[in-house]
Amino acid sequence: MKTIPNLYAKLNLGRQLTRACYLLLLIVLTASSLAKSQPLVLLVFTLVPLLIFIPGLLREDYKSISLLCFVTLPYFIVAVTNLFAPSRSGFDIVELIIVVVLFNATMMFSRWKQYSLYQKEEGTV
Repeated sequence: MKTIPNLYAKLNLGRQLTRACYLLLLIVLTASSLAKSQPLVLLVFTLVPLLIFIPGLLREDYKSISLLCFVTLPYFIVAVTNLFAPSRSGFDIVELIIVVVLFNATMMFSRWKQYSLYQKEEGTV
């Protein structure tokens, strides 16, 4: 297997970006929902798909992190759709930026985590 230079520095950066964007996305979605005076039920349905991944993020399970990548895609679609609506807000722009960064960070974090596990198994750490 190919060794990746500075793998653990990249892994640490991916971890920090993933956790920061994840938390920011939860905050922005909650603030946006409260600002638009949406019913609490909609907020719950918005947040539950993301909250399911908390244990996987804490364990740093690369499979859970990979799945989080794909769960962010519907949030991307909604954010882009909201940007073209007449009632768009600043939250929609921030949400779109956070979702794009979160998708890329989780994708790379998952990959680097997987490589780090393989390198530990091979003893090339």
